[in-house]
Amino acid sequence: MNSITRFTSIGIPAMIGLGLAWVGNRIIRNETALRNRQLELKLKLNKESIENSQ
Repeated sequence: MNSITRFTSIGIPAMIGLGLAWVGNRIIRNETALRNRQLELKLKLNKESIENSQ
C-alpha cells in the first residue's frame, strides 16, 4: 500500500505538471509560427500593393 500512496502523492502531480508544461510549450511554439506567418502575409500584401500602384 505504501507504494500506491507514494505514486499518488508524487506521480500524479508530476504528470499534471508535465502536461501543463507540454501545453504551454505548444502554445508558445504555435504563437511563434503564427507570428511568422502573419509577417509573411504582410510582406506579400505590401509587395502586391506596391506593384499595383506602379
